[in-house]
Amino acid sequence: MTAARATAAAALALALGLGTAACSVTFGDPDDQGAATSSGSTGSAGTERGTTIDDIEEGAPMRWDVSSPITAESVGLGDQMAIVDVPGGGAEVELVLPDGTWSTTAEELTIQPRRGYVNAINVFRSLSGGEAVHHQLLADAEVLGFPREQVDRWLDELPASLTESRSGGVRARTGINGSNGDVVTSVQISHDPGPGGDEAIRLWYAISPVTPAEGED
Repeated sequence: MTAARATAAAALALALGLGTAACSVTFGDPDDQGAATSSGSTGSAGTERGTTIDDIEEGAPMRWDVSSPITAESVGLGDQMAIVDVPGGGAEVELVLPDGTWSTTAEELTIQPRRGYVNAINVFRSLSGGEAVHHQLLADAEVLGFPREQVDRWLDELPASLTESRSGGVRARTGINGSNGDVVTSVQISHDPGPGGDEAIRLWYAISPVTPAEGED
């Protein structure tokens, strides 16, 4: 792994450790995740949970059922976080939740294990313009369980962060938490402050599949 990739993985792991909060906060620039390949085992399409990490890196859509536990082994995930080498700048993602299916395109994708199971799926993508992001988040709210009032509040507060006086500051970041049954979800929304900052708004979705309770493995 190159130094840039190692730095990216360390930064993401630190950010994940901080957790997500349903409030507006500011952090340093979270964007530079870098590119790296996963260390998963050889893929084979059609596992009990869908495509493997290697399949995704070869261009297959990611179709996983997160409404029940996914063993790390079944999808080619080792015991460390995998930074997936997304082909062609985007991977089709389709996750089955208890009350519906969430579909999106991942520009970057990382997968975290815990106790032999997939513990978190992190999907990164960018959109241009506050209205486009608001529309997307309202659509996401249907399945990911995001509170609509928090999505609306984010759009209402966006203009204040785009004023000239905010130019050059740290990236503005808002976290929204949700859930669908036992699947825990969240999205972090970040953008540069000042005029034009909404031209590349970054969305970081974190989806935590159902996993067995301690002692039930």
